Amino acid sequence: MPRDKKIVSATMAKVKSRHTAPEIALRRVLFAMGLRYRLGGRDLPGKPDIVFVAARVAVFVDGDYWHGNQWKLRGYESLEDQLEGVSNRGYWVAKIKRNMERDLRINAQLLQTGWKVARVWESAIMKSPEKEAAKVARMVRKRMGNP
Repeated sequence: MPRDKKIVSATMAKVKSRHTAPEIALRRVLFAMGLRYRLGGRDLPGKPDIVFVAARVAVFVDGDYWHGNQWKLRGYESLEDQLEGVSNRGYWVAKIKRNMERDLRINAQLLQTGWKVARVWESAIMKSPEKEAAKVARMVRKRMGNP
């Protein structure tokens, strides 16, 4: 049964692209670990959420739904299966697949210019922000020559 368009519209209007709960949780732990960073790398491809300029590490906090991880977490066979019964299903499948392809292009662009890329799933952060921050910290410290 298709969802009510007004409810879908209201829900979508509440979706934030910056300063999300997972992003803030990761930033808090990184800061507590003594790591300093910049937010929203507007000058870099993809506008990373967190940037360690000296280490040249770009961190993206990727939402499970929008970046194509949620169907795996929920045990579906494919993205298409997850979106079964959703109105305008073809549009949403194509949109999420474009997001996934764009993520790969952005990773390649950053790597070609000497940046290291960390992509962290929102679900992983919400499960254990400390564990995900430790992974990012290792990457940053290694790039700074201080493993």
